[in-house]
Amino acid sequence: MKNIIYLLCVCWTVCLLTEGCTHSTDYKNSPAVRLAILLQDSLIRYHPEKADALLAKAKAMAEDSTEYYFVEAVQSSLLMTRQQEDSAFYYINRCETFCRHLPELSSLHYLILGTIENNRSILLEHCNQPLQAKSASEKAIQYFQEGNFYEKLPNAYNNLGYVYYSLNDLPMQAYSHRKALYICDSLSLPDIYRNSSYFMLAFCYVQLKNYPQASYFLNKAYQRIEDMPLYNQYFLLNTFVNFYYYQKKYTESWNYLMKIFDKVEQHQNEIPVEYATLEANYADLSIKLNKDLNKANHYLQKAKQYFQETKGALSLYYIETLELELALKQNDLPTANRLVQTFTHTQLSNVPINFQQKRNDALVEYYKRTGNYRKALSILETKSPIEDSIRSEEHNNYVAELDLRYRNDTTHLKNRITIANQESRIKILHLETALGTILILGFLIYFISYRKRMKRDQEQAFKQHLYEIGKLKMQNIREKISPHFLFNVLNCEINQHPESAAEHQRLIRLTQLLRKGLDLSNHFAIPLSEELDFVSHYVSLLQDTGKQFTFSLHKNGNIDNILIPSMMIQIPVENAIKHGFVDLNHPGHIDIFVEETTQGVHIQINNNGQKYAPFSLPSHKVESTGTGLRIIYQSIQLMNTYNKEKITFQIEPGKETGTSISLFIPSHYSYTWQ
Repeated sequence: MKNIIYLLCVCWTVCLLTEGCTHSTDYKNSPAVRLAILLQDSLIRYHPEKADALLAKAKAMAEDSTEYYFVEAVQSSLLMTRQQEDSAFYYINRCETFCRHLPELSSLHYLILGTIENNRSILLEHCNQPLQAKSASEKAIQYFQEGNFYEKLPNAYNNLGYVYYSLNDLPMQAYSHRKALYICDSLSLPDIYRNSSYFMLAFCYVQLKNYPQASYFLNKAYQRIEDMPLYNQYFLLNTFVNFYYYQKKYTESWNYLMKIFDKVEQHQNEIPVEYATLEANYADLSIKLNKDLNKANHYLQKAKQYFQETKGALSLYYIETLELELALKQNDLPTANRLVQTFTHTQLSNVPINFQQKRNDALVEYYKRTGNYRKALSILETKSPIEDSIRSEEHNNYVAELDLRYRNDTTHLKNRITIANQESRIKILHLETALGTILILGFLIYFISYRKRMKRDQEQAFKQHLYEIGKLKMQNIREKISPHFLFNVLNCEINQHPESAAEHQRLIRLTQLLRKGLDLSNHFAIPLSEELDFVSHYVSLLQDTGKQFTFSLHKNGNIDNILIPSMMIQIPVENAIKHGFVDLNHPGHIDIFVEETTQGVHIQINNNGQKYAPFSLPSHKVESTGTGLRIIYQSIQLMNTYNKEKITFQIEPGKETGTSISLFIPSHYSYTWQ
């Protein structure tokens, strides 16, 4: 046996060493790559001030050109967060050119391509080129899958979802964010990966005006707000702002705006786009709440100047709408007229639906103020289909259909992950097969010895079980006839000088009952007729000593040859007399019904005494040890282990008074153990 264990250890060591050799060229072990991945995943967002120095360090540590260009791909991410779009595109194009000229791509090359395409998608979406951004996001997803970097997919799908928002395809936006969330669940990724999916889904459902779903995901994300970088905190709280804004709860919306405004203002140089957006939102809510309109105009002009410099066309569309609302709020119709004239010359595609709705509302108000009701009506007619498309049942069904598709796609993704892991081990398959055979033989030998040991332990446990039940049965026999009962009977006989035949017969019956009880306790199973006969004698003897209760036995069928665990009926009857009839203000009664069926024997024991309440304190002074019921439950548990059809034993309180006990014994129940 020792030689077999030694051989197994040697084989296992060889298997581990062989598997380790297959990863000797894995770029994940490179210090430069590991540092760049750390920068990509957290430091760029959490500690951007340290990123430049660490990127320079990672470039110096690169062992080959592939590692060097991967660091440059990460550098494009840093430049993108700093709004240095031209520089970001420069590094993206450099990395793409490098990979395109390679004859064969490794996993790290796929990671480079996935990273730059993901960054390209974000930059193109910001430049209002959503179709090109969608193509880049889809490429990023493909590259991450081909390189088996599945943990990168949630971020890529979230970016794709935001592109669909720019394309006004809200169902596909929800699809992408849910896909990201399902991938996180499938891969058991840490909660930090789910945060973006939560608040992006909340953002999507706000646009769909599905506020219960939006609230659910907002609250899920808010639980982890302290662990988020400032950018994610901004996006989450700004989604809360929109959540209440679109429900016209402007005060609540304002409160959430104030939670994030000052914090972002302190870091406006690091996240200027987000700060400019908050300035516009500040103006929007000030107009709605009619508070501090001069300050609102100040923030509005600052935001407008920033987006003009960065060519943020969609943001300018939103700000110009706010300018019209502010002019109308201040009753400045000349300014409003000038703004409306510029609207007619501005043509912009892919405007989000909520931006269109907002401008339409402002234009309707303007034309109503100027008396052009025909124009106002015309805009209202175009506005209704937009709102109806968001709320339509077909739209919601489409979302639900896509949600089901995500689940199927996620299942396919799990399968692809499994297949990819299997393919990575093909080179050592033959060696593993040989080692596996040896391991199987070793485990087989171990299993046989384990089974023998388990069988021996089970036999010992079974003997111990029998011993414990025997002890309980003997203890129960000693308690079977109450000491008070014996004392009362014997005292009565002594005082009356038992000379009559009836009194003499009563003593004989008591002696027979004690002897029969001792005899029954030595057998696991006895004929049902003997158990019923013993119970009848026991009840009759108690009635003769003055116990005030009645007893009825009802039998249906041939029950003489049916076996039953000993004391299975006697113990419930004794409990009814000893505990159920104490302090009873009406005559006690016990009914026993025995009925034979094709499946087995049904036994019902009913009494009209106290209700069965196992967890309540007793109202009488007769203490219960619970030994009798323990005998029943342990006996049934032991015997059921060796039978497919099981004995059932149930105790239930009566509807008004008393207790009902149901016992079922299958027809072919065995009382022998192998």
